[in-house]
Amino acid sequence: MKQDFERPFRPTETAGSNVTSFSLLEIAGQLMKEDVINHSGKNSLTLARGNDLTVVLLVLKDQAVLHEHSAPGPISVTVLSGHIEFSTKPESFSLRTGDNTVCAAHLPHSVKAQEDSAFLLVIGGRVD
Repeated sequence: MKQDFERPFRPTETAGSNVTSFSLLEIAGQLMKEDVINHSGKNSLTLARGNDLTVVLLVLKDQAVLHEHSAPGPISVTVLSGHIEFSTKPESFSLRTGDNTVCAAHLPHSVKAQEDSAFLLVIGGRVD
């Protein structure tokens, strides 16, 4: 199988006139096969990074958790495959393939996989 990326991977810089495309599901499949996921239940790859935008692909094994944390900018989470619970206090959202949620900067949230899942995280510019 052809690998879609090789470690170490350098994220695309969003400054300038760069244009890049990614096969998200193929990369997610590769992330699910890396050794790290067998130990932690999670894996990720930052695809693009800049002052105003960060794009991260994450995969979680069934029942894996991203404990409560916050982001420095507003976020968008789009489920590419599987089923996750995205929780803020006091709300919780059950997100399945094709679902999306958005969250304000600095709002504490957590994620729990209800089955093996892949999702795309987009973080907007930092909010002070």
